[in-house]
Amino acid sequence: MNAYFVLWPNDWCKRLQKAGDLGPLQVAYGGPHTSVPSLSKVKAGDLIYPVAIRGGELFILGRLQVEHIDEAEVYLTAHTIQKLDGMWDTSAPQLLQQHPALGHRIPRTCVDHVATGVGTGLRFDFGVPSELVRQLQFGPKVGQEKPLNISADSKVSVVSLQGHYRRLSANSAQLIAELMQRF
Repeated sequence: MNAYFVLWPNDWCKRLQKAGDLGPLQVAYGGPHTSVPSLSKVKAGDLIYPVAIRGGELFILGRLQVEHIDEAEVYLTAHTIQKLDGMWDTSAPQLLQQHPALGHRIPRTCVDHVATGVGTGLRFDFGVPSELVRQLQFGPKVGQEKPLNISADSKVSVVSLQGHYRRLSANSAQLIAELMQRF
């Protein structure tokens, strides 16, 4: 089992908050763009932690225990979630206003796959202590993990997490699991 961080843009988080989406976290999308990166390495049994960075501070938004990876269209059709105008980029904000209960289940841009499973509630205020952030290591394979890009004044760079599902090292996954006991 692996654990991954995926960055959710702040504007999307604000829209979800405004819609009252408190979870539970049910889906995480994957696609061809850096704003919704590919799920190619994520498997059933893995953990996905959507995160946000505001003012250089890292926030964990929830946790999804992946049960299935499916084609996005299959999931969207089964749940009757449809684009309004041919593009998710412009449909998502409108759908969120019209159907706020769909919340994070609405894709915010082009998607090709979806991870579904059992998740926690969603929170937008669960900050990761900076001393813990400095201990976190990420990498595609064991032995290739590196820390996040953190400035001298302890601010996390968005670039550190942008564009990929970032795999946590085993030790980092354990640290996050312990932190999540307070979620």
